[in-house]
Parts: sequence; C-alpha cells; structure tokens
Amino acid sequence: MFDHPLRQILNDEVHGRPGLPVVAPARITHMAFTLGAGDGDPLPAVRKLCEAKGIRPPADKALHHGVEVDGGLFKYERHGEFYRLSVSLMGKNLRGEAVEWLPAGWLDTLPGQRMVAIHTHVIAKGAPPPTPAQLLKVFGHDEIACSRVNQGKSTVWSDFRIGDDGYSRMLIHDGGITPHRLGRLTRRLHEIETYRMMALLALPLARDLQPRLSQMEVALSGTIEHMAIEQPPSDDADLLRQLMTLSRDIEQMSNQSNYRFSAARAYAALVAKRVAELGEDRVDNHQRLGVFLDRRFSPAMATCAAVESRIAGLAQRCERASNLLRTRVDIALEGQNQRLLQSMEKRGRQQLMLQETVEGLSVAAISYYVIGIVGKLIEGAAKYAPFDEKFAQFISIPVVIALVWLAARHIKRKVHRAAGE
Repeated sequence: MFDHPLRQILNDEVHGRPGLPVVAPARITHMAFTLGAGDGDPLPAVRKLCEAKGIRPPADKALHHGVEVDGGLFKYERHGEFYRLSVSLMGKNLRGEAVEWLPAGWLDTLPGQRMVAIHTHVIAKGAPPPTPAQLLKVFGHDEIACSRVNQGKSTVWSDFRIGDDGYSRMLIHDGGITPHRLGRLTRRLHEIETYRMMALLALPLARDLQPRLSQMEVALSGTIEHMAIEQPPSDDADLLRQLMTLSRDIEQMSNQSNYRFSAARAYAALVAKRVAELGEDRVDNHQRLGVFLDRRFSPAMATCAAVESRIAGLAQRCERASNLLRTRVDIALEGQNQRLLQSMEKRGRQQLMLQETVEGLSVAAISYYVIGIVGKLIEGAAKYAPFDEKFAQFISIPVVIALVWLAARHIKRKVHRAAGE
C-alpha cells in the first residue's frame, strides 16, 4: 500500500494557521502587508526577530508560525498576495500598544506595503464596559459601530477608520468566554478588516476603468449604427478593422482587471462569512458591525461587480457585432467570387469559339498550301504518265482537306490528353 505523495500536506492544511488563545485583559496589534512582484520573502525578517527575542524561529519555507513570548503571543501568516503579523500581550497593568514589543526599526525591514494596522484592546470580564466619554477618547468621534457577539457574551466597538498614527482602533469587552473562543473572535475581527481592505483594492481600478469603458461603449454603438447602413464592401472592411481594434482593447482591459476583480469577490465572500460567524446582536444607539460594513463596503463591491459585468458585456457585444459584420463581408465576397466565376466562364466560352474558328481557318490555310504543292506534283507527273491532270487535281482537293483536318484533330486530342495528365 502506497500513500499519495500529497496526503500529509493536504491533511495538515486543515490544521494550518491554528487560532491562538487570548486571555483578557490584552492588547493586540495586527498588521497585514501586501507583496508585489519585486518584493522579497518576509520569512528572513521574521527569523531575525525570533533570534533577537530568543524565541523559536519558523521552519524553512513556513507559511505560518505562532510562538509564545513573555506575557503574550507572536504570530506570522503568509497568504497568496499578503502576509499578516500579530503581537498579543496579556496581563494586568498593560501600558502602550503591543507593537512596542517589536524592536525599534524592525518594521522598516519588512518587504511589501502596509495595508492593515489595528490596535485592539481586550477588556476583562470584571471590568466595566467603556463609557461614551471613554469611547470618544479612544476613537475621537462618536460614529462607532458596536455589536454584541458570541450569543451576547462579548461586545465589540470599531469605527473602521485609520487614526493619525496610522492604526485603526478596536475594543472588545470579554463577557466570560474561554481564551480559545476569545482568540477566535479577535481573529475573525482582524480577518474582517484585512479581507475588507484587500477586497477594496479593486475599487480604484474599477473607477479608473469606468471612463474608458464609457468611451468604448460609445465607439461600439457608433460602429453598430454604421453597420445598419448599406455601404460598399470596402467600408465594411474598415468597420471590421475598427471592431478588431476595439476587441483587442477590451481583451487587454479584461486581462488587466480579471485577477483583481476575481480576488475582490473572494475576499468579499470571506468578509461576509466572518461577519455571519460573529452572531451579532444589536446594541442600543449603535449600528451593528455587519450593518456598518454592508452600507459602506457592499456598494464598493457592487461597483467592482458592475464594472466587471460591463467589461464582459462589452466583449460579448463586440464579438456579436464582429461576427455579423464578418458574415456580411463574407457574403459580399462570395457574390464577387460568383460574378468573377461567371465572367471567367463567359471568357472561356468565347476563347473556345475563337479557338474553333482559328482551327477552321488553319485547316483551310494549310489545305490551300498543300493542294498547291500536290498540284505541282501532279503537273510534273503528267509529263511522264498519260492521265487527266485536271481530274487528278480535282480529286486531290477533298482528300487533302480531309487529311489536314484529321491531322489537326489528332494533334488537338494529343494536346488535351497531355494537359489532362
């Protein structure tokens, strides 16, 4: 019995990126960095951090790494086009933010560009929930989304805004859930923000493409209107070239945007799934997190979906118009070819008639000269043998004509036979 070579890898994928427990009170800093084509691997920087802090380093080519640190946890996760870092500090009398655990300047050594940065404070069960004044101090305004989650056992506040220091803020009031459930809750909240931002990467592209799409739609409509007018085949060929150029531009636009829009759909689906997993309940005088996101995030995704649909629809319309015009051009060419064949057939018949006329004239001319030669021969022979010279010449005329005609016919058949071979 032999195991499939990917069996262990596929089995371990289910257990990859495990959630880490969080014990309240805690302060967590979560960051996500996008990676471009020219960016390096973040793993060497993570390994140097672990060595500097004296903690277990990640394995070679590791896609995720979680390790306990003094009073908390450090976690690294690598995804397709981004990676995430989390630092969790747990215990009483916490001061500052969890990001301060990282060595000074270490963040500057990381490859890629920062897309997400969140400071999350977890309040212990016994502590009172934050007052409106405290929320105003943390967030700087009162436009805050809030939900009770985990069957109403915990409460979450966030404004989904980036502060002056470059970090978003999030508060969680622990309602007495287990550390692992609290860890999963913080993970879901951080994933919502990460996937939301990654999905929104498609929005600037969608906005940039809209003016170009409008121009292409106007150009295609104008071309289709010209197609409805009867015009010479040369004009149809020009229209077909215009459609081919337009089709090329549409395909280029589709290739440019297809990956980004597909990724946005996948990220948006993950956001919706994570929001549903929260099990939200409403808190008085606050919008739920899911409602807040739905009113602001969903229209952006709808814009991306609309642009993607317009590109696909424009490509289909252009293809249909090209097929119709190509059919009309083919029909016109077929008519031209038919008329050309008829003209060639007419010229062939004329050439055949001319050839037969020339053959008749040739037989007459050759017979005339041969009869003259035969007449001379008869005149010479009459001097040595008594016969009727005039009668002999008269009899030779039809014989010569018949022989010349037969000879010409034989040559014609021989030539036709050689041409047929």
